[in-house]
Amino acid sequence: MIRGTFTSYGPARALISMRWPGRLFNRLWRVLPANIHLANSIARVASSVTSLLEIEYRPPAPEISEFVSAYYYFRSDEAFEDLERADVAQFRFVLEGSGRIIFGDGTESSFGPVNIIGPRTRASRVIVDQPGRVFGVGIRPSGWGYFTKRPAHECANCLLPGREIFGRRMESVLWAELKAASNFDEMVAISNVRAAEVYARVGAKPHWFVTLVDKWLEASLSPDVKALQAEAGLSARQTERLAKQLYGAPPKLLARKYRALRTAHAISRGTGEWQDFIEDGFYDQSHCIREIKTFVGITPSAIRDHRSRLTAMTFDHSRLLGKFRELG
Repeated sequence: MIRGTFTSYGPARALISMRWPGRLFNRLWRVLPANIHLANSIARVASSVTSLLEIEYRPPAPEISEFVSAYYYFRSDEAFEDLERADVAQFRFVLEGSGRIIFGDGTESSFGPVNIIGPRTRASRVIVDQPGRVFGVGIRPSGWGYFTKRPAHECANCLLPGREIFGRRMESVLWAELKAASNFDEMVAISNVRAAEVYARVGAKPHWFVTLVDKWLEASLSPDVKALQAEAGLSARQTERLAKQLYGAPPKLLARKYRALRTAHAISRGTGEWQDFIEDGFYDQSHCIREIKTFVGITPSAIRDHRSRLTAMTFDHSRLLGKFRELG
């Protein structure tokens, strides 16, 4: 289980699972070394108003883990606004409250009770208008096609009502089941059963191209597209078409996205200066800053200072299985 509880301020690791920010601040102040980054973070703590923001994660059942990346449960006790990185496709069930999402191109969509968010190739902004609860399901590229029967690039960076995929009746049934669940684990159990039913019905198997692309992305921060084409035995056009159909983006854009996410993840969990985490793959620091801001929504310095609570917690999510694919 991965669980993060935040008040309305940074830093992520120092405050995770803490419920008494005043006492925490006093303890930290007494032991705080003369470090400008930490001092700035503590200053934000002192000037903030306490509120609860919580996200928990659970892994899917093993038999569906090639199709579902993770389950999450979000809870906030007040209105909330923050950035979300360029992530995998998701099913998002709004159990209480209301909100909106603003995609990287400026398109704004309101959440309904059941929502399908296509794979994202740019960071987006999420606005929660009132206290709320959300249950979500991360959908891997192999799972996208079986669930939706739609090319991923046609739904990338957009929000669809759940009824377009599930139908009105099933949309209502799923939402009611999750709403009636007494806790997160019950929601996970319900979703495992429902997902297993779908995949058993269609005889789902991991897509060979997804397995190949995942390994290709993991092998290097700047993988060679021609090497992917050769390994797949496909032409450049065929490779791009399959990548867009399953991942929602062509290989070059996928490589940029995962390079930025992996670097941002290292920055969020490391110590020292963020420049220490720039590996081969970026031309220079300004290139790194631009790329990370495109796909994560904030600069490397902001990641290091934990200025975005949601960003910090979603990077902590990658500890769930310790796998590269959990980055998005």
